[in-house]
Amino acid sequence: MVIAAVLCLGACSDIRTTQIKTVDVPDDAAIDVTILTGQGVKDLPQAHLRQGKFTMLSDGSLHSDYGDSLTFLTRPAITRWLYRDQVNGVWSLACETGWISPSQSTVDEWPSSVVPAPDEIVYILFFHAEGTDWWFVRRFKATEVPDANAVTLVRSLCSLAWATDRSADRNLPQRYDFGPDPYAGFDKAPPYQPIPRQVQ
Repeated sequence: MVIAAVLCLGACSDIRTTQIKTVDVPDDAAIDVTILTGQGVKDLPQAHLRQGKFTMLSDGSLHSDYGDSLTFLTRPAITRWLYRDQVNGVWSLACETGWISPSQSTVDEWPSSVVPAPDEIVYILFFHAEGTDWWFVRRFKATEVPDANAVTLVRSLCSLAWATDRSADRNLPQRYDFGPDPYAGFDKAPPYQPIPRQVQ
């Protein structure tokens, strides 16, 4: 049974007044992470710095994708189904890193209206539990150290979605050293000897 307490102080229309204390994962728990990148910071090798989308739903489905066309409103195709322990682990991590705190959320900026600056990377961390939505917007430049708690959560979803860091030289041509004489291997081959024909 889900143990949760919802406390409304004043008008419940403002999610800042809502406190959710969750011990177990709520039945309707969902986490949605959107990574937006400015024009000057495209195609970075780290999985958590590329424009992408990761959505973990309460049924254990994990949706993910990368691409410049992805936005907060995008729902990527399903990547895999998570085990219950994995869903519980992600939710517990979100609790430990301070994201299950609607009172601290970024309600003054609607997620779908967020636009990164040319040299900026933006995380939109969207959560749902006990019928309540709340979200956080974290902005940083590629040269800056981002929010460590945000990176921890984002990279955990990247890992579950099999999204890995790419090598920095991935776009360079692959060169192979065949030595000073690339035909040396053929010269060392034994000479061709035809098989003698048998006379009937």
